[in-house]
Amino acid sequence: MGVADAALFPDFLPSAAADAELTWFFNEAETAIEQPSNFQALLGGVSPTTLEQVERRAEAMHAAGKIRDRLLRLRRADVRLLLGLYTERPWSRAVTQALPDGLAGAAWASVPVRVAYVHALVRAETRAKDVADFVEEVVRLGRTELVAAWREQLELACAAALRAYQLVRRDGPSVVPEEDP
Repeated sequence: MGVADAALFPDFLPSAAADAELTWFFNEAETAIEQPSNFQALLGGVSPTTLEQVERRAEAMHAAGKIRDRLLRLRRADVRLLLGLYTERPWSRAVTQALPDGLAGAAWASVPVRVAYVHALVRAETRAKDVADFVEEVVRLGRTELVAAWREQLELACAAALRAYQLVRRDGPSVVPEEDP
């Protein structure tokens, strides 16, 4: 399973298929769809368009298109939260302890945290160069009340976004292409 777990969302847990789709879409789909260049093929000694590669790419494009179409049916704020929740990115240990299971990424993507960052910039209360740096700074400075408020808001908002995705995808198997053995 990706980032969705019972500890983070005790009242709602998306299906394993939904979790797998979002994890794949936000982290692997682009690579799976990318067509290798002729130069890469020359260095690798293989044709860039073997039947197997064409089939894998077509399957990945189909899967990504289905997931993209589902995401387009959601509110933009929900899609942005899912992007933050599922996109793998490096965070400090302190941040992942304060905002575990993808909530740090969701904080980066959330409107309230972005607004707090802009307010802090305007008031010259931060030297953070971007929202991710601001999240790191707030945790590093021990602003636990603010982090706790963010976490509470994010848990509810992310659960709502996951519910919305689950509703548009309905039941059924994951569309994520299977890995080759």
